[in-house]
Amino acid sequence: MEIINKIKAEIEKHETIILHRHIIPDGDAYGSQLGLKYLIKENYPDKEVLAVGLDINYLNFIGSMDRNVSDATYNNALVIVTDCGNTERIDDQRFAMGNFLIKLDHHPNATPFGDLMWVDTSFTSASEMVGYLAKELNWKITPQAGRIIYHGILTDSIRFLIEATTPRTLEVAAHLLKSGFDLNALHLEMYNKKFSDLQLQSELIKTAKLEDGVGHIVLTDELVHQYRLRYDENGKFANLLSGIDGVEIWITFAIREDQRYRVEFRSKRFAVNGIATNWGGGGHKLAAGTIIDNLEQAKMIVQEAKAWVKKGKGE
Repeated sequence: MEIINKIKAEIEKHETIILHRHIIPDGDAYGSQLGLKYLIKENYPDKEVLAVGLDINYLNFIGSMDRNVSDATYNNALVIVTDCGNTERIDDQRFAMGNFLIKLDHHPNATPFGDLMWVDTSFTSASEMVGYLAKELNWKITPQAGRIIYHGILTDSIRFLIEATTPRTLEVAAHLLKSGFDLNALHLEMYNKKFSDLQLQSELIKTAKLEDGVGHIVLTDELVHQYRLRYDENGKFANLLSGIDGVEIWITFAIREDQRYRVEFRSKRFAVNGIATNWGGGGHKLAAGTIIDNLEQAKMIVQEAKAWVKKGKGE
């Protein structure tokens, strides 16, 4: 693939590479950003490779960001932004200060940016793209890099359940497994739950609303404090209402530290990124998000989702 060779050429041309991803990161954001960092470090050990952005508590077992990266570090640096479709959502807005900018993403290319773009919506995740790049370039993959990238693929593909999962996805995953990381240990870290998590899920399900094909839950400030959550953990409940018969779209409204609400849209077949875009957000066809100011806006979003379902069913 020509684009992969162009990315390789830019990596080889620059002595400093700085990696960015989107704000409020998920497993794929970490997987593509940190996975690419460790791949480059292993295959080009003399290069300085940095990952920037705010750390998120629930992904600490995957890795952490580099601290105290100065503005001067961007001089003559290659900057690669992974898993982010628009510039407004890039964590650390210094991404444009480098010498050359690459966009590597699997979201629809609503906001083209960068000197070079590899945007391909046929991949489940940006992590799959990074794994595919490593496979095509015959790069050495350490267990650390393999684990991080595999985690990113697994989370964004919802354990290979989404429609975008292809033979290529599984081939990349198999290639990563050959790096020798402990798959069982990773799964235990990902899927083990605290009893308090189950109690909170029970509270959320008790107050869930299911109507006209739309389900939604609200994670309030009271629940955050009662169960001693960090605000950056709130996104992990996005799929709590998945797999319920008759629910076409499910939405999570989760309080943030600034008292606004993080909104996560999910669906089995309706293009929820259209709703997210109407509210200043975006994302994939079946998984998207935005941020709103209050629960009055949440009520409006639920009504819009109901209309979306009705229209999608041709009613």
